[in-house]
Amino acid sequence: MERLYCGKTKDLFLWGGDQLLLSFKDSVTGTGNRPDPGGNEVVGQIAGKGSASLRLSVHFFGLLEQAGIPTHYLGPGPAKNSLLVKRARSFGLEVICREKAWGSFLHRYGQYISRGEPLPSLVEFTLKDDQRNDPPVTRETLAVLKIASPEEVDCMTRTAGKATALIRTELASKGLELIDIKYEFGEAGGRILVIDEISGDTMRLLLGERVLQPDEAASFVLD
Repeated sequence: MERLYCGKTKDLFLWGGDQLLLSFKDSVTGTGNRPDPGGNEVVGQIAGKGSASLRLSVHFFGLLEQAGIPTHYLGPGPAKNSLLVKRARSFGLEVICREKAWGSFLHRYGQYISRGEPLPSLVEFTLKDDQRNDPPVTRETLAVLKIASPEEVDCMTRTAGKATALIRTELASKGLELIDIKYEFGEAGGRILVIDEISGDTMRLLLGERVLQPDEAASFVLD
């Protein structure tokens, strides 16, 4: 297989003409030595995390597809801890839907809001740019930079909100509370799709007052 991209938590391979293979790793992102899905550096390895990420992605992509939300998901891949997906042009954005004030949001706006205060499924856009710490970007700036049109931004915002409502309800049925979740979007065949993964690496979850580690979510959601 031809490897197209080597990432922090997964690699991307070409698999046929319009299909790609996502291969999940056991690596964990964070800041310093602390695991955190919002971090931009690899801080360690957790055995079995790649498998957990795959299982959750299969579960949540299936949930979205049943609800009519278009995604790049095709099914589990033929290799270990892999996902088979449609090829799509990435917008190069992280689209974060926030249910509680936490992480970078609290760092920016902590003068006005306390940690854990509820947010109205607030959708924010950041550029995928590790060197600049994934700077937030507005709808107007995305249009000026020719990254996404206002109509595409509106579509991603609506889709992120709809997907989050489904995922939040699913998590609540397992006794889990969603803090925030990040999505990536791509375009294929004139349609905007949810791409990448939906796992413990893309969301923060509370069990009571404890924030789950990225590899723990699968056991609570699926087992």
